[in-house]
Amino acid sequence: MTLIPSDTMTIPVGYQSNVYSKYIKKAVINGVSYLGVVNENTNELEFYALSKRGDDFKVQFDLDGPNAVGQLKAFEMISDSTLLVASTYRIRLYLTDLKGNLKKTIKTDDTGRKGKPYVQMYYTNRPLLYNRISDDFYVFTKVDTDYNGPGIWSGTMFMRISNDTNETIQHVFELPAYFNDFIHGAYFSHGSHILLENRYLVLGIPFYNDMLIFDLEKNDLMAKPAGSKHFGDALPWENPNMDGHEEFYVTSNSYREVVYDEKNQLLYRLAYQGVPYIGPDGQRRNWDNKPPSVIMNNSDFEKVGEVDLPVNTIYTRMYFTHDGKLYLSLNHPDNNPSEDRMVFVGYKPEEL
Repeated sequence: MTLIPSDTMTIPVGYQSNVYSKYIKKAVINGVSYLGVVNENTNELEFYALSKRGDDFKVQFDLDGPNAVGQLKAFEMISDSTLLVASTYRIRLYLTDLKGNLKKTIKTDDTGRKGKPYVQMYYTNRPLLYNRISDDFYVFTKVDTDYNGPGIWSGTMFMRISNDTNETIQHVFELPAYFNDFIHGAYFSHGSHILLENRYLVLGIPFYNDMLIFDLEKNDLMAKPAGSKHFGDALPWENPNMDGHEEFYVTSNSYREVVYDEKNQLLYRLAYQGVPYIGPDGQRRNWDNKPPSVIMNNSDFEKVGEVDLPVNTIYTRMYFTHDGKLYLSLNHPDNNPSEDRMVFVGYKPEEL
């Protein structure tokens, strides 16, 4: 398989908006497709209609008061009228309506958890997931003690939270013992994940070639080849420290985004080749300067292709699938075509 640029989508945004949102997600509301965009500047969730059938609208959230959810970070649609919201208060989730009114607060920290008590908080910008069959939420967890200790990353990756308040939180998707000796600090969390067919939790770890698939029905973990043609598994971080983490991210080969194209039944995974921290111009580079490529896996999790993307052109942190195409942002910080329009290029998969 390959990917062919087929069209460009332009979405005008207001002067208070930002073309570099840290969290966007496609949402379907009353049968109409929208692009939901978190605007941290105004604490609003902006919905942009992806067809003429819908109108753009915004949801305002309160920082304090009876409807307070804090600083908005992430969302997931639970129904046509209900949102699951994550904020900077990382031990609570919130259910709200589409006017920002608080319907329910969900406690996510489990103070009585035994064995691995450090997995208490969730990552604010990681995708929130909702299983419509079991009425469960899945939240990617975060350690809250030592980032630099071996074994810290061998715990459970997700919290399962039932929408039924009578049920307790469960931790699922425990990583294999293979990862016990790895030290990657926050680098471990920079991958992504999806819920496929309301059954499979698919996790892409930044430094690991295989994708990990957890079958929620069988409580079984699988690993499927999904590595880049450009590099193998990344090596563990030997001497982690907060002063060197940015350089480590830039110079390491790594993976990040995972997204599913339901129409074509293709799973896309973004890969990044490491580059020298200091460029030829003497300036520091960041993750956005790493050469990206898109790995394609089919519905059986078999790798069927990989396509290189232009360097310093695609802002891969903003992405979604729609109408059988993978949309990637063209608002790259080093080559931005617009400050008041989100511009996306649509890639269409084709067989070679």
